[in-house]
Amino acid sequence: MRDIALCHPRMQKIAAQWITACKAEGINVAISETLRTAAEQDALYAKGRTKPGNIVTNAKGSSYRSQHQWGIAFDFYLKMDVDGDGKIADDAYNDSKGHFRKAAEIGKKLGLAWGGDWSSIVDKPHLYLPDWGSTPTPLIKQYKTPEKFMKTWIMEPVKMGWQKENGGWRFYLKDGSENYVVNDWYKDGDLWYWFDGNGIMVHNVWYQYKGHWYYLGRDGAMVKGLQTISGKWYYLDEDGRMATEPVVLTPQKDGALQYPKLTE
Repeated sequence: MRDIALCHPRMQKIAAQWITACKAEGINVAISETLRTAAEQDALYAKGRTKPGNIVTNAKGSSYRSQHQWGIAFDFYLKMDVDGDGKIADDAYNDSKGHFRKAAEIGKKLGLAWGGDWSSIVDKPHLYLPDWGSTPTPLIKQYKTPEKFMKTWIMEPVKMGWQKENGGWRFYLKDGSENYVVNDWYKDGDLWYWFDGNGIMVHNVWYQYKGHWYYLGRDGAMVKGLQTISGKWYYLDEDGRMATEPVVLTPQKDGALQYPKLTE
């Protein structure tokens, strides 16, 4: 199974943050496996034993000794052209440039542990919550089965979208990472907003960006068209940029002024 929503609530949150952090470092990753049933675990255990292939696990499904069965681990792969041949599919597990270790180090900073540090079966694509050690033994002793453990999970609300904080409004990205927009534009629906260095939406203010002036209205949204601001008239084009050159406004049949490039 690939659905991270099947994992421990804290793992879900960290996984979203980890994917975003990896991307910021130029490493594109994706999750290949999360929760695993006993039957799925037994099928993996059979590889290299009763079925063709190499041994990939020492844990039988009936023993509940795989972290995947407890929802505290996920496996990942690379979604990037590592070898420069213009293809991505053939590089899913290409670690020639050490991307798995780099991604793992990012995961460690967020509170995860790495299967690449194991000595018995080194598992580079494996990240897990280290709260119960490197094996599920403590979980087995305390809960007996994964189902009983999962009943103790408390779903933590994830901040997404608009949130009123620190006397203003922030916009949390909808990827579940709980990162909010900082020092950047963000388009929500059809409207553009600017967020300052503290991630707070600015409003009722002129803002200069890459040599152009924009005005963020009372609700924070970038304004466009003919506007009266502080008792003065301004024209802001279809991209929200303040006009500094002469503008020709043409009256329509109903008398309404129309600028050729202004969308209705």
